[in-house]
Amino acid sequence: MTKSRKKKKSRPKPKTAGQPGFVAEPQGESMFFQVLPQELRNKIYSHVFFSTRLAYGDRALGRIDCVRIRPAPNALALLKTCRRAKMEIGNTWISQVLFSFEDPETMLDKLTALPTPTLTTIRHVRVLGDPLMLSFEDDDVYYRLASTLRLLPGLRLDILTVLGTRMMDVSYDTLDGLIRESCGWRELRYISHRSDVLGFAKPDLPDFFGDEVETHRYWRKPQPAHWQNVLEDRDGAPSKPSVTIYRSTVSDHPGSVLNSSRRTRFEQKAPQDRGAREAFGLTEDAELMADGEITKELMVVVKRGSGVDYEEKKDSPFIGSDIRRDIPGKTWKEIRHKYIDHLGLDDDDSLFAYCEDDEDEDHITEVDTYEDVDEYVWPPLHFEPKKW
Repeated sequence: MTKSRKKKKSRPKPKTAGQPGFVAEPQGESMFFQVLPQELRNKIYSHVFFSTRLAYGDRALGRIDCVRIRPAPNALALLKTCRRAKMEIGNTWISQVLFSFEDPETMLDKLTALPTPTLTTIRHVRVLGDPLMLSFEDDDVYYRLASTLRLLPGLRLDILTVLGTRMMDVSYDTLDGLIRESCGWRELRYISHRSDVLGFAKPDLPDFFGDEVETHRYWRKPQPAHWQNVLEDRDGAPSKPSVTIYRSTVSDHPGSVLNSSRRTRFEQKAPQDRGAREAFGLTEDAELMADGEITKELMVVVKRGSGVDYEEKKDSPFIGSDIRRDIPGKTWKEIRHKYIDHLGLDDDDSLFAYCEDDEDEDHITEVDTYEDVDEYVWPPLHFEPKKW
């Protein structure tokens, strides 16, 4: 007598999206969600995004040629793994990733396309400190970074990192303006690829019809003491703002100034003699300009005072050179279209579209690669002989 086999019950096929009765279930069976508590999952998400960089813009290879930098295709892959992870992460990633821009135009393209509540949540930005050139009918006007930031009301970064421009006098003036006039950041890290940013001789400029500000524009002062006084006048000494300068201990080594074991604190002492003190900055700093010394990186770290409102305000007072005063009532997209002579972004201002790759057949593109999120690459143009 043989035993009859029991007929196995066939399992119903899972319904797919669009079929009647389809129910989207969260990934409840995953060990990641079953075993790890929410607090630990949040730490994992944060670890990933604090190690993530979204880079955009054109990196100058020479006076004409450039390469377009774009983020790695999988930079935000964690948001695409599953619905539950995306739901748990929400928009927290925005305040954790580093937004890196190769030029100020791209920074304005990307950030002005965002609604103010989203812009306000961004905490980490890095940008090349090159001036923004706008072409008017009679002349080209170069606006420093302090003026560029005025076009980003609502910006309130934890850290703004600026890679200094190749012209040392312009780089010094850009940093001076950021300390004196700019907002939108609590901490500023200004990095120069050379030490002559604090060692160049004052250019011999015309009198500009008695304009004392222009005549003294590129006149260096002993640093960081001078910038410390400027910041204390601005924020109030009781709030304890600070300016600290670090200098690399090795020559021709990009990135070395970020390594605490390969840098030292730097300070310029004001001469005791009154005449020498008044003439400080007119001539080169022999120590900084010497062979083997001039190519050491330098970083200035500026921290606003405690309790200071550092948010970039929509109706903030005009500064010395201000795009808003020269081109009143215009959006950045309108300004770019008219004064740079080509269009900015499309009308799609969704955040996710904004962070996707933007391919352009007319440009050579290069994917941003890095091991550490704070790594940087100096544009090759920085190291070409200066011909202007």
